[in-house]
Amino acid sequence: MTAMRIVLLVGSLLLASGCVVHTRSPPRPERPPPRPVAMSRDEAVDLGFRQCRSRGLECRLKEVHRTGKDVWKVKFFAAARGGRGFLHLEYDAWSRRLLDVDEKVKGRHDWDDDDDHHHGRGKKRGHARFDD
Repeated sequence: MTAMRIVLLVGSLLLASGCVVHTRSPPRPERPPPRPVAMSRDEAVDLGFRQCRSRGLECRLKEVHRTGKDVWKVKFFAAARGGRGFLHLEYDAWSRRLLDVDEKVKGRHDWDDDDDHHHGRGKKRGHARFDD
């Protein structure tokens, strides 16, 4: 009988080790989606310089600021072959989308686009009757 008890004891120990109680851990709370990060000043300037190069201009930063409507305004002094002027860009601070472009780069003798006949350049003595 002792041998029988030993066999039962060893058998129950072997069976007990095979039974594992699995407890379910509580579900993890889902992470909220990452919040969008607004564009930094440096990022706005970098995008502006890229826009400048894509237009074939050499630019020097004049001013950059963020408005209350979450718009970055980036302003450059701009130059191209034979001309100079400015490039003003506006970017949405959250989507980084280009909202507006104001580019005025003119050559030395091309300062007035709608003046094809060189009228209106000032009135000199004796020439007033020929001007506008």
